[in-house]
Amino acid sequence: MKTMIIMMSLMMSSLFPTMKNPLSMGFTLLVQTGLSCLLNGMNNYSYWFSYLLFITYIGGMMVLFIYMASIASNMKFKFSIKLMIMMMIMTMMLMMVSMTDNTLMNENNMNEFINYELTAKNNNKEMLSIMKMFNMPTMMITIMLIIYLLFTMISIIKITNKKEGPLRTKN
Repeated sequence: MKTMIIMMSLMMSSLFPTMKNPLSMGFTLLVQTGLSCLLNGMNNYSYWFSYLLFITYIGGMMVLFIYMASIASNMKFKFSIKLMIMMMIMTMMLMMVSMTDNTLMNENNMNEFINYELTAKNNNKEMLSIMKMFNMPTMMITIMLIIYLLFTMISIIKITNKKEGPLRTKN
């Protein structure tokens, strides 16, 4: 499963430079972020950190989407034959790689995986693995990031004038 997600992520990365429309680029970035959050969630005990990362990214992408939709509203999508052929070849390669990966089908590996899952659920250290971000070595970086975001928000609020409305006015 992880190899398939990594291969799909590589496929999205290779398709990104071929995109010409900003909306299709944004969609490609959105799919790429979803795949990386899914992979990150599989590596951790819980998915909450991946969920927060995805929600934060969606918030930023909404601003870019609104901006690009107002600028390039009449731009049409053009489907390239080369791009479609390249995507079909990459999808076939992805399917072949996922079919030839028989490590999960091996019975010994499956039993080891089940035993690992049972011990991970019973281990309190695994349940608190997300707390690494708030423990001592990385706590200062997290606090500095929170303070930086607070100051950025306050400065943006002070820059904008409430009486004039949005930053960009319609002409």
